[in-house]
Amino acid sequence: MTKHAFFRAVISFLFNLITLYSGLHQKISSTNALQIVPPSSNDDWRDLASLLVETFDEPTIITPSPSSSSTAANPLKNKLQITKWNMFEKSLTEQFAYNQYVRTARKMKGKKYAILIAKEYNPGSEENEFRAFYEVVGMAEIGLNLEPSTVVSEESDVGDATNNNIISAITTASFSALVPRATVGVLCVKSSRRKMGIGQKLLQKCEEIIVESWGEDEIVVEVEPKNRAALEFFRSSGYHYGGKADFARRVEEIDAEVRNATVRKLRTFEERPHLVLRKSVARVENDNRNSR
Repeated sequence: MTKHAFFRAVISFLFNLITLYSGLHQKISSTNALQIVPPSSNDDWRDLASLLVETFDEPTIITPSPSSSSTAANPLKNKLQITKWNMFEKSLTEQFAYNQYVRTARKMKGKKYAILIAKEYNPGSEENEFRAFYEVVGMAEIGLNLEPSTVVSEESDVGDATNNNIISAITTASFSALVPRATVGVLCVKSSRRKMGIGQKLLQKCEEIIVESWGEDEIVVEVEPKNRAALEFFRSSGYHYGGKADFARRVEEIDAEVRNATVRKLRTFEERPHLVLRKSVARVENDNRNSR
């Protein structure tokens, strides 16, 4: 065998080996590309906290407009903010979010409450010597929240004093009571993995748990009015404002249900107004039964 033929054989062998390796990874990736599961390790909880902080707390660099009078000051302010964030604010906020969710999960164990994470298969890269792993790219939180509901009182019997007959009378008094309602509290996807169907798969899993395990027939989500992307996402998934699916008008003009919700901002909690969207899941339940 000549030297030229030997090198061609080596190159051919390496090419076939790479093709086999690539095919194996594609097979693994195609069957287990995305898993929707509860957090099962400390690393899962850490990655979940990092995802939340990246989504809701990461500072953005504000580019000053040419007409701004503070053009000279803004770049310095932005740089100081980013430096402060990277030095200690980010790690402190991630630890706060980690403690919050781990503590809540332990407290709510055995109740109608769940945290789900979307874990995507990653075959690795040169940086980690091509060691495959699953990366947390999304999360969702569901539970039961108390909300006001009108309750009508039942039938009562009234005695007639003149002939000692018992006359049946119906009272129609109504009052407001708090009833538990299945709620999607948080749903987010890593910025680099959005518009790939991950959020939809997370929401479908949430609905499946709420319908099949909890036996609920309505799901509520609360979204800040300025979060147009989230509003459009839930609209496309069948959620609507208080019985009206009018998304053609500006959000501020829609006669919708609004209530305050507690949200985490960095390492504190605050109340913010949220639009309430609802979805009847009776149809989802029937579809699930028919597909079995």
